Amino acid sequence: MSRIGRALRSLRWRLTLTYLVLIAVLLAGLGVFQYASLRGSLIDGRVAELRGDLVAAQKLYASGDLTSSTTAAKVRTLGTLIRSASGQSVTVALFAPRGARLDAIPAGSDPPQLDPGTFGALVAQGTERHQIVGSDLVAGFTVGVTDLTLRRATAVVEVSEPMTPIDSVLSGDIDELAIGGGALLLLVLILGLLLTSTALRPLRRLTDTAGQLAGGDLRARSRLVPRGDEVGQLAGAFDHMADRIEEAFAAQVESESRVRRFIADASHELRTPVTALGGYIDVLRRGAAQSPQAMDAALGMMARESDRLRGLVLDLLTLARVDARSQQKPEDFDLVAALGRLLDEAVPGMPPQVVRDLSGTPVIVRCDRGALATVVRNLLTNASKYAPGARQEWSVRVDGVRARVDAHDDGPGIPAADLAHVFERFYRGDVARSRADGSGSERRSPGTEYRGEKTRSREEGGSGLGLSIVQGLVRAQGGEVAITSAEGAGTTVTFWLPLARAG
Repeated sequence: MSRIGRALRSLRWRLTLTYLVLIAVLLAGLGVFQYASLRGSLIDGRVAELRGDLVAAQKLYASGDLTSSTTAAKVRTLGTLIRSASGQSVTVALFAPRGARLDAIPAGSDPPQLDPGTFGALVAQGTERHQIVGSDLVAGFTVGVTDLTLRRATAVVEVSEPMTPIDSVLSGDIDELAIGGGALLLLVLILGLLLTSTALRPLRRLTDTAGQLAGGDLRARSRLVPRGDEVGQLAGAFDHMADRIEEAFAAQVESESRVRRFIADASHELRTPVTALGGYIDVLRRGAAQSPQAMDAALGMMARESDRLRGLVLDLLTLARVDARSQQKPEDFDLVAALGRLLDEAVPGMPPQVVRDLSGTPVIVRCDRGALATVVRNLLTNASKYAPGARQEWSVRVDGVRARVDAHDDGPGIPAADLAHVFERFYRGDVARSRADGSGSERRSPGTEYRGEKTRSREEGGSGLGLSIVQGLVRAQGGEVAITSAEGAGTTVTFWLPLARAG
């Protein structure tokens, strides 16, 4: 029973049974209509036959010699003629115009009679009336009878006949309708199951594909032939959803991988200054504090490592805020004026004069002032640190619906191999890390670390996060950043910010 119950609850059986019920109701309606039409046709045909018999009997009655007969004899003669013409199954009753029964043929019979309303209309209008009384057909007619003794007389004739012959015909018709309808419904059930099974096959395939996705196979797809119906639309939407799920999982895996790399790099970068601080403290404990020169040197190195550690921590906190999209307070302000004030601030290694090609009219942007300040300072610091004293040029232009800022320096440039990685966190060009000595420190090749990818000496510090912070902050404002560079031709960093809406 449970298996039958599950089958009946399936969409295939529910659709089939729904259509089966609809067809059964339609067949029942057609059967009722056909039954009523056939019944009415049979009754009307028999009434017409009885009317013809009455006319024939009336002619025979009028042609006879009834001058010496009594009224009762005339009535009986008329009734006998009508019954002889209509058949032995007919019962004839004759009534006076006021409703009194004159006679009934055969004698002693008690045929049904018309209700008083129908009888009154029959007498008043003189037209044929028929009525179903109980299970019998009753036909009533007004017949004019000429009587020489009474001069003129009118008799109301009611001819009654059982409904048995008509009921037999209708009963046979009902049986045929029932058998034919049952066979048709059985055929519809079989065909419906086959058709719904074919129509629902794509849904079963989608179900199997969903199970494969749930089992971890993110490449599973329904791959149904494109079709324009609802099932085709569902299959297309399902495959699109599966594509998005696969992309989301791939993005999640990549994000987790980046987080792991970020944590590993951050741990390594933090370990370097911490290890250096510990080493200098250990040197002081061993007696270097007795020498003022050694003390000053150790404290100076500790101060530099402490500053480096502080800068790295601040950069990490900034990146964390960027990733969390927190503390963003966008507002409308003039980018030209804000950039001019930021360029007036000096940073170590910055040339005495910075070429400014700023717009002569205000350029109103919508972004966070603090984010803009961090972006500009990072770019100034990078350019001044990795290309100290080199010429710098800053420009502001309106580029469509965005403001464009270009920061160019005439430094040594970035090799093409490193240019694609400049925005990666902790990425350094021409760097080789080694822990073979077990010290946990890093060993860089002679020369340097790129701005983004520009080379610099290790002693100059830096975390490799400057351009990552710039990219994150600019994107958080709804903008974009790009970099172009070539060795010996300098570097240009370009970022775009959205303009404020009019009004």
